Amino acid sequence: MDSNTTADVQAELQEYLNSKNINNLFIQIVESLLIEKPDNPIGFIVEYLQKKYPEQANVGATKSGSDIPKSIRQSSLESDYTDTDSEGEEGDAVGEIRDKMEASHASISRSRRVSVSAESVDPGKVQQEIKVIEKDPAEAARILEILHDNVLFKHLDESQMDTLKGAMFEVQHSDGDIIIQQGDDGDNFYMIDTGSVEVSIDGTKRHMLNQGDSFGELAIMYNAPRAATCTAATNCKLWALDRATFKVIVMHTTINKRNLHKSFLQNVPLLETLTEYEILTIADALQEEKFKAGEIICEQGQPGHQFYIIKEGSATCYMTDARGNRMERANLGPGSYFGEIALLEDKPRQASIVAKEAIKVLSLDRKTFKRVMGPLEDILKRNMDHYNRVVASAI
Repeated sequence: MDSNTTADVQAELQEYLNSKNINNLFIQIVESLLIEKPDNPIGFIVEYLQKKYPEQANVGATKSGSDIPKSIRQSSLESDYTDTDSEGEEGDAVGEIRDKMEASHASISRSRRVSVSAESVDPGKVQQEIKVIEKDPAEAARILEILHDNVLFKHLDESQMDTLKGAMFEVQHSDGDIIIQQGDDGDNFYMIDTGSVEVSIDGTKRHMLNQGDSFGELAIMYNAPRAATCTAATNCKLWALDRATFKVIVMHTTINKRNLHKSFLQNVPLLETLTEYEILTIADALQEEKFKAGEIICEQGQPGHQFYIIKEGSATCYMTDARGNRMERANLGPGSYFGEIALLEDKPRQASIVAKEAIKVLSLDRKTFKRVMGPLEDILKRNMDHYNRVVASAI
């Protein structure tokens, strides 16, 4: 084979890799393997692809090229954020992410990037190297306020929030300054303390970010070029986090949270039939909440939006009959769950749950519950039927 033919073959192969976004797909798989460390990596990869890309994973192996539908030939970055369920506040956010990722994919194609490599991050090593930047009490309080309202960090505990707060540094921009340029590599993550930032894609204004909003995480999390240009619409004060610190804190806290929840969930009888992958999916989605003694977690007759599993402490289940008589129906301890009836049947809460002492619960919102608890729906409904019979016999 002469050199020209070899070059042509290499160019053809590289074109295929670029057009199918194979590099990013491999990066996603390898990152998941390194986080999970499964005993059966091949089985894990198969299950990962079936879960993450169900439509593509079911395409026959003999199909190729133009035989594959256009929807399947979309990049993995784009399909990763396709979400047809518009329920709740996540709909707009998903749409924005999809716009950003589409723009990012277009930018990659235009610039003919040969590959996108995942950077190697050692959480333990970098954790020790995170710098703490001094701030006055007012600034520290303001940063924590913004962090607590940011969906990216809602699962962090107080010590992890303090780590983030300490690592953030102040950035000032004047009206008209370009903070992030579309197509550039991602360096920092930003939160807006004061001022406004305009987001544009390919020169078209998309939306405005204001006080408390954040931006810049996508390029860092997915090792992709900046998906949009962010320009200061006024004089701005921002709090920034560098790329390495952002990745290691998010990775470190996510892995710790997953491992803690996994060890607890494996001892919950309701979940004993689930695979490890399903357990980990639930572990990632759970949010920890705390209630004081005497505080109402669920109130009979009110709409239900959360499913709960008790992690620590205990609670009492009460029901009020048609005559207004309040009766104690059950005592609930660690591993007990409640709130599924309102989510499975879209009914008001059937009972009140009150904390007997300081209690920690793990919760799933309605949308997440429907997505990750699918394998348990039959068990939940069977248990719910038993519960309904008990209630009916007591009335």
